[in-house]
This record gives sequence, structure tokens and C-alpha cells, in this order.
Amino acid sequence: MKEAFGGIFNFFFLIIFLVIVIGVLGLTFSYTKAFKMKNAIISVIEEYEGSGCYPEISGSASSDTACRRAIKQKAQDLKYNPVSLNCDATCSENSGMCKGGDIYCYEIHTTHKNGKKYAVFRVVTQVDISFPIIERIMGIRFFQVAGDSKEIQLQTK
Repeated sequence: MKEAFGGIFNFFFLIIFLVIVIGVLGLTFSYTKAFKMKNAIISVIEEYEGSGCYPEISGSASSDTACRRAIKQKAQDLKYNPVSLNCDATCSENSGMCKGGDIYCYEIHTTHKNGKKYAVFRVVTQVDISFPIIERIMGIRFFQVAGDSKEIQLQTK
């Protein structure tokens, strides 16, 4: 009878080990996908030189711009669709996180040099995890990937 209980405990530990390993592999895969999406968003913003990438701040009537469509296309290509993204509601031109659709947040840091306005975009993407234990602590900043664009000269009106 003693050997039967030992076998059950070994089986239990094996199951726990497999659940942890699969969870870590899933986290690694999701983190890599969020990292690739962050890089894709930054490359699109740099390609469009920020034009049409931030309609919430610029006061544009439409948020369906060429920049936003390119970012949505990159997200579809990567099959990136986070469950929830927590961006601050305030959007000012110098600080604050602004929502860029449902897939990323951005923040613009502006500077003035020689009478010209320059901006650096900080892009934040969310790691999408479908693992019940980790989903409960999803709001922690650890599960977000952030990166900055190169300095872009903005068009002044």
C-alpha cells in the first residue's frame, strides 16, 4: 500500500512540473509576440514620421489613418490581440499615455531645437496570457513591453 501512495505523489509532482513548464513556455511565446509587435509599431511610426499616428492628440476627426491601418495590419500579421490594455485617460501633448486603438498605448515626449519641434514616441504593448494564475496579476507592469522611437521632427502648422 505504501508504494501506491508514492506513485500517486510522483504522478502529482510530474503534473505540477508539466503545468509550470507549459506556463513558462506560453509566457515566453506571448512575451516574444508583444516584443515583436512593439518593434513593428515603432517601425511604422518612424516610417510615417508620426504623421497620422496620434489622432487623439492632434485633434484629427478620424482615427482611421494610413499609419493606424499599417499598425493594425502588422497586428493581424503577428496575430497579436491583447485581452486588456491599461492606458491612462489623460492625453496632453507633453506627457500622458494615450490609447492607440485596442492594441497599444503611446506617449509622446516633445522637445524644441532650433525652432523645430521633435518628438520621441514611447510605445507600450501588453503581453497576452491565457493562463489562469497569471491572468489574475495581468495588470502588473512586468507584463508590458515598452520601447522608444528615434527622434522625429514633427510638422508644425
